[in-house]
Amino acid sequence: MKILFCNKYFFLNGGTETYLYNTMKYLAARGHTAIPFSVRYAHSWPSEYQDYFLDPPGDPAQAHLGSIRFTPANILRFLDRSTYSIEARIKLDRLLRAVQGADIAYVLNIYNYMSPSIFHTLKRRHIPIVMQIGDYNLICPGYSLLRQGNPCTLCVHGQYYQGLRYRCVKNHTAASAVRVAAMYLHRLIGIYDLVDAVVVPCEFMKTMLTQGGFSEKKLHLLPYPVERRQEGDRRKGREGEGRRAGEKRSERRIQVLQYPVERTTDPDKTWPKKNYIVYFGRISYEKGVDTLVDAFQKLNPDGIDLHIIGRSYDNEVQRLQERILPHMKPRIHFPGFMSGKTLTQWIAEALFSVVPSRWYDNAPLSIYESFLYGTPVAASRIGGIPEQVQNGVTGWLFTPNDSDDLAQKMAMMLSDRKRLMDMGAAGKAFVRENLLINDQMDKLVHLFEAVITDYKRR
Repeated sequence: MKILFCNKYFFLNGGTETYLYNTMKYLAARGHTAIPFSVRYAHSWPSEYQDYFLDPPGDPAQAHLGSIRFTPANILRFLDRSTYSIEARIKLDRLLRAVQGADIAYVLNIYNYMSPSIFHTLKRRHIPIVMQIGDYNLICPGYSLLRQGNPCTLCVHGQYYQGLRYRCVKNHTAASAVRVAAMYLHRLIGIYDLVDAVVVPCEFMKTMLTQGGFSEKKLHLLPYPVERRQEGDRRKGREGEGRRAGEKRSERRIQVLQYPVERTTDPDKTWPKKNYIVYFGRISYEKGVDTLVDAFQKLNPDGIDLHIIGRSYDNEVQRLQERILPHMKPRIHFPGFMSGKTLTQWIAEALFSVVPSRWYDNAPLSIYESFLYGTPVAASRIGGIPEQVQNGVTGWLFTPNDSDDLAQKMAMMLSDRKRLMDMGAAGKAFVRENLLINDQMDKLVHLFEAVITDYKRR
């Protein structure tokens, strides 16, 4: 199967790109051809297809909205990518001509940097579309269903003008106006009606998209996979031999996909726990890291440090550092962005991790990654998170934005180290039973095959 992957970032930016990388590499190893279409940034993974990538809205070193210098040319390009991009259609058409088409397109995060205009190019070439939804861009101008620090659903049913009224995009009137106008245009021309199937990571996301007008028949629940099983563990005999033969035939494709990302360490390794709590992921306002900082300072656990790992957005680290009391500064650390084996060790050796989201977080991969290495989680009771954390078994849930409740749950976890270890073991068992990449990718391929068959029939 020849699969086109569309995503605005082709480097390790967050959970979406981790999923993109793992999916492309896994399917290529199974004999499928994985073809990326993205935006060409200075630190993008190398690819034989990169000459067909889009130029970025700003400088190639400026990958995120907050860092783009808005010159007149950049503003025009950003408007183009936010609404309907002819440039994106032309570049994609050139790529499809070069690779002689594709069997299916798997579209992830394309908002504001690529434009859904590419759907028209795909349909003109009779390529069915499956879209993976990781946030609320399709029903919320600000993507997070968050307004003035609180969950908000004003725009879910199509009243997008509320996003302009409350300046929901970066608290900026012009940016909010562009985003709202684009959403109305996309609805007017029915651009998302061209999508044949939609993959969502949790039931909560499925419910919100249904409320937003998406057909429930098109929505398919496929959680993010995190666990890898050794080849041959699950399938034996002729099927295993056929798969190994397929891997040999796809050797060239595998070489193409050797992006410079460290492999995570074997989860079977026994990790010594150290006296710290960890947060890892995007450091931005909606992630609620300020709630964690406040709770940690209220708890002030003896001999325990807090490490907040990740890339800062919109000067969030500076805002957090200003909240730290002088006597707590030596115990709250911001080591920056990490990945691969380095990040794995930090996760595995933590007493527990914290996911303090204040927005309707759909299914943060950091929870499953923590479970994979035997690390329990304290997490907000919001969005799709309660579907991931079994309260009192694999971690504890707390009220979003409530630092007192979080401090209480953290105190409970620290007070019983034996139960903490049992929670970690339960989390590891959960991902191994439910989130094997073999199983999830098989389901994804079956969905692709069903969509292709139905598209040809129609």
